[in-house]
Amino acid sequence: MSVWTKIIGTQTGRFILGLTGVSIKNNSGVLDVKNTADSAYASVKAQAVTVFNNTAGFGNTIQSGATQAANFTYTLPLDDGTPSQVLSTDGTGLLTWVTAAATAHLWACDTTSIAFGSSATTVMFTLPANAVIDRVSIIVDTAFDGAPTMSVGVNGGSASKYAGSGDSLLTVADRYDVPNQQDAVGGTEALEFYYTAGGATVGAGRVLVTYSVPA
Repeated sequence: MSVWTKIIGTQTGRFILGLTGVSIKNNSGVLDVKNTADSAYASVKAQAVTVFNNTAGFGNTIQSGATQAANFTYTLPLDDGTPSQVLSTDGTGLLTWVTAAATAHLWACDTTSIAFGSSATTVMFTLPANAVIDRVSIIVDTAFDGAPTMSVGVNGGSASKYAGSGDSLLTVADRYDVPNQQDAVGGTEALEFYYTAGGATVGAGRVLVTYSVPA
């Protein structure tokens, strides 16, 4: 068996090793691909590149899209960025680390229970600054007896800012949606519902506040 220590050039345009694949490494276990002058690294072309986990044997593959119709070059950042940063492109493939923009909390919903024994003023939740309420839904799961009423408002402000006492009928099991398109408030708001029992001895429901917070 002969041993090749160095091969310089071939007589054909392509040099092929092995029948089922190629396994090449240098004495440090790293494969170096150099140019003809051995003075710089050269480009490598492949359909896909897979980086394997030596412990578990699983890999991560990078490949192009099946319908890609042009060549693209992506230039990586010069460092590894800081926590929570994301990659951003300048439109030509130059990638940099940037701080991710705040994400809007769209269609967030808070639920507060209401029952015939609820206190006159019940704390709901604190509406975030700049939030916009889309609607208040009063869902009567079990009809109340007597003549109860309720409204949804703000602690220290209007007791019926977001739902008035006439917007729902607690004695009828149903869903009552109250649309809201009021301007956003710069600060937070402590929401509460205001309940008057009116002699009720049965009844239960929920108050749903659906809102969004612009980015």
